[in-house]
Amino acid sequence: METLEKYIKEMGDDVELDEFILKDVQLKLPAIKHKWVGRLVRHKGELEGLNYNRDAMIKQIAQEVIETATYQVTLPTAQKAAEKHHSIKAINEKIKEHKLIIEFLEKGEKIFSSMSFDIKNITEIMKLETM
Repeated sequence: METLEKYIKEMGDDVELDEFILKDVQLKLPAIKHKWVGRLVRHKGELEGLNYNRDAMIKQIAQEVIETATYQVTLPTAQKAAEKHHSIKAINEKIKEHKLIIEFLEKGEKIFSSMSFDIKNITEIMKLETM
């Protein structure tokens, strides 16, 4: 969760606007969007990797359960038992964290997309104030 907290703070800094830094933010906005979209795509890729590893570990642990059981165990039963293994629980926690980060980044992407309009509106207001 420390990654999410870091992202929340950093995104808060990136969306901060005032009259003095308006032009600077406007010029940096494409780079800021790129940074956050890149993070979103990386986390989606990591989530896919975690899901793949989770499935592979469940199969491996289920096979171990079948081989070491003193009685006949079916594959679905062994897989259900494997899901309670501590390493699977750890991967599940990482998957939950990545899903939460991805949700945050997707919402952040919408914020950055609308920021161009916000900057335009602020600029129009500033023009009207100087008239």
